[in-house]
Amino acid sequence: MSLLIVVGQTLAIYVFLVIILSRLGRSLMAGLTYSNYLVVALLGSAVETGLYHGSSALSAGLVSAGTLILANLITSALMNRWPRLRRLLAGAPVVLVHDGQLLPGRLRQVRLTEQEVRTAIRKRGYDKLSDVRLAVIEQNGEIGVVPRTRRDRR
Repeated sequence: MSLLIVVGQTLAIYVFLVIILSRLGRSLMAGLTYSNYLVVALLGSAVETGLYHGSSALSAGLVSAGTLILANLITSALMNRWPRLRRLLAGAPVVLVHDGQLLPGRLRQVRLTEQEVRTAIRKRGYDKLSDVRLAVIEQNGEIGVVPRTRRDRR
C-alpha cells in the first residue's frame, strides 16, 4: 500500500476524532471515569486497523470508533438517570480520613496505603492528619481534602 494512502487515512481518522471529540469529548475528559478511560484506550485500537490496512479497514475503524463513543454516551446518560447504576459502574466517593483519623478499613477497600493518603494531603497544603476534617477519594481517583476549622478542634 502506498504511503500516501496511509497519510490520507491517518488524516481522515484524525479529522473524524477531532470533530467527534470536540463535540462530545468535554464530558468524556472532564471527570474521567473507568468507562471513559476504557473508551480512550479502545479508540486507539479501533482506529489502528484503519491506519495500516486498505480503504475498507478505514471505514471499519471509523465505525468502530463511532460505536465506542456512542456506547459511552448512552452509558453516561443511563448512569445520570439511575444513580444505582452510576454507583455500580463508577463507584462512590469513599471517606479516608475523618476528624484527623485515618480509616484503615476504607484504605484497604480502595487499595491505598497510609503513605499515599498522607502524600495527597501534603500536596494540598496540610502537614498533619489533625489538620484534616475529611479526606475523600472521589470517583475519578482524586483525593479531596476538607480542612478542620478552629471550631472543629474545640
